Formats: sequence, structure tokens, C-alpha cells
Amino acid sequence: MEDGKKSQKPPHVLVLPYPYQGHINPMLQFSKRLAFKGIKPTLVTTVYLSKSMHTQPTSPAHHSPPIQIRTISDGYDEGGRAQAESAAAYMASLRANGSRALAQLIKTLSEEGDPVKAVIYDGFFPWALDVAKQFGLVGVLFFTQSCAVNSVYYHVQRGLIQ
Repeated sequence: MEDGKKSQKPPHVLVLPYPYQGHINPMLQFSKRLAFKGIKPTLVTTVYLSKSMHTQPTSPAHHSPPIQIRTISDGYDEGGRAQAESAAAYMASLRANGSRALAQLIKTLSEEGDPVKAVIYDGFFPWALDVAKQFGLVGVLFFTQSCAVNSVYYHVQRGLIQ
């Protein structure tokens, strides 16, 4: 400790991507950038998807800071989306089970002395904001689509394309 100052833990954020590669990769890259800036990101994925992931998604060769992975249940822990009867059934189960599991994860991390300051969530998970607010946390929406899609949204909103 320098000058009697206590060392502080870095702020801890949960990063919650939709469990598909096109959503996970952008949020994983974002998590790496957060880690380089001194923020502790924890990537939260489904139990099923975690079975196919490396335990450490960053490569030591790239000198990337470690990113912790934690899991939540989507209600289909053995088969993921393929186990659900339909996309609508999967999303309903993910909302019900995922919101409970996310709340429990936030509680657990706090009890472990690693409290969360913010939840960064995929646009497919609007319910994550409700969970964050329950705990008085900051909720941050992260759009995983390309900027071209954002441009389309802008032009549609302005009535420039239909």
C-alpha cells in the first residue's frame, strides 16, 4: 500500500450475451477491452453452452487479462435451444429461468465478496435490466449487430426508408 491508501478491487461487471456465437464473440471482445481498462468482466452464459466452451476464453499468447465465466440456467441445460419445442418456448424459458438464475448469481457474487456494479446485457434480454434494477445496479444494453443495422434503424425511424 502506497501512502497509506488501501488497494481497491476493480469494478466488477456481468456481461450477458445471447447464447449464440454471433452474440458471444462481440461481447467477449468487449469484455477483453474492459479487462484491459481495469474492469473485471464476468461472462455469463448458459449451462448447456458452457459445456462447449474453453474454461479460459482468452489466450495467454495474447497477454489478455483473464475473463471469468459463470453460468445460468435457461431451463434447457442438457440440449439448449435445440431441446426447446420452439424459439418462443426457448425465449420464455430463458426469461423465467434466466432472470431467477441471474438474480441468484448476483447474490452469490456479493456473498463471495465480489459484488457486481453493472450488468451489460444483450438486446435479446430486456429482462436483465429488471434484474439489475432489483439490486440497484446499472444496466447497460449492448447491441451485437453491426453498425450497418444501426444505420437501417436510424433511416427507418426517420422515415427515409420503409
